[in-house]
Amino acid sequence: MGCHFLGSAHASDLQGADFVICPFPYDATASYGAGARNGPARIIEASAQLELFDEELEIEPFVAGIHSLPIPEELPIEPAKALALCKAMVGSVLKVGKIPVLLGGDHSVTIGAIEAVTEALDDITLLQLDAHTDMRDRYQDCHLSHACVARRALEHCHVVQAGIRSTSKEEWNFLKKRDLVPIHASSIRKNLQGATEDILSRIKTKRLYVTIDVDCLSPSLMPATGTPEPGGLDWYDLLYILKKVAENYQVVGFDLVELAPVPGIHHPEFTCARLIYKMMGYIYVFRRKLA
Repeated sequence: MGCHFLGSAHASDLQGADFVICPFPYDATASYGAGARNGPARIIEASAQLELFDEELEIEPFVAGIHSLPIPEELPIEPAKALALCKAMVGSVLKVGKIPVLLGGDHSVTIGAIEAVTEALDDITLLQLDAHTDMRDRYQDCHLSHACVARRALEHCHVVQAGIRSTSKEEWNFLKKRDLVPIHASSIRKNLQGATEDILSRIKTKRLYVTIDVDCLSPSLMPATGTPEPGGLDWYDLLYILKKVAENYQVVGFDLVELAPVPGIHHPEFTCARLIYKMMGYIYVFRRKLA
């Protein structure tokens, strides 16, 4: 199995890369379907099958340079220790001026990433594309659970949520009190352009970190995830949102989490690899216009 995104023939050294793949196979806080620890390796493996040319952008995004860090062989089970390692990994990439692309793992890994980003850079908003609000203060007696990601992120930066279609009463009341009611998947499906404009209007900073939980997509497109929810975005909904975000804001990093590969089904990991490559392309094309 390869260890480089797109394969070793298209790998860049760290100095020559704009993007750095940060695989972090941690899923100890998963509460329903486990297996997201296998996501990073399967995404990297599938990426070798991608066409390098992006027909929408009419470029080959890999020319920006993509470097892949090795997949950690063993991680602590305890969330605090594991997420400290994730923070260090992402922080090391930011320190050398590169764009981290974090591959989870369950969604808790984003806690480590957003701590690294907000320590390295100011003026940050987290855009969360997700089926769930993840705004619990604690879940299953853990404050670093995948169900607490947005709540922890809110301690460090502004949070904008879209694609949501599942939340608890506790979370809903908290969000309403904070005037942070999310943009629901149904709103996006009814009026993609209007909902995307709403997303952009809520981002109050120049810099953006984007977290993509694969369950933001419809389970018909993305069945390989631990907590699937009916409904959700389709491929072109998500691409439209990501393109507009990259066009209007400086994306300083992003992650893709919660892929739990299913034996015998290959399209979910390929979809994830393609999505990551598309996002790299958008950032590469539009960042020069934002400079």
